[in-house]
Amino acid sequence: MKKLFLTLVVATLFAASAFAQDAKSYRGFTDLSYTLGVGETSENFDRFTLSTTHGYQLDDMFFLGAGVSFEYVRDAALALVPIYADVRMDIPLRSRSIKPFVDAKVGYAAGQVDGFYFAPTVGVRVPVRFVQAMNFGLGYKLQKIQDAGTNTNAITFNVGIEF
Repeated sequence: MKKLFLTLVVATLFAASAFAQDAKSYRGFTDLSYTLGVGETSENFDRFTLSTTHGYQLDDMFFLGAGVSFEYVRDAALALVPIYADVRMDIPLRSRSIKPFVDAKVGYAAGQVDGFYFAPTVGVRVPVRFVQAMNFGLGYKLQKIQDAGTNTNAITFNVGIEF
């Protein structure tokens, strides 16, 4: 299982670098977030997350990509590694450079806790000079813990860069 996971991570990184070199519609994100567990089964499931997502901007509004993240659960000293597909919609506003967006990541988390992974987010995209844009978001995470058969619910706060 560990070799399969490592192979998937390496393949994702190579694919991302290939997209970055020749596709005009390539788009990439790196996000840092803090996730606050809510509910009885989630209250000790607060975590820090570092994620990277890469893919294609299909048109002015829609992005489709894939990514991987590393999540560290502070209180339980656990690590999660979700691998996910990402769909994002940027909502254009007339004569405004700041754009709201909605985003949904769906996949599977491997590691010390594994199972179904779902993370929708709403936020804003703010253009900046040193990178293409900064993204700020508020989201929800659902992580199904396979072995225990329970779900953890969480609110997440994201900040990231777009390149």
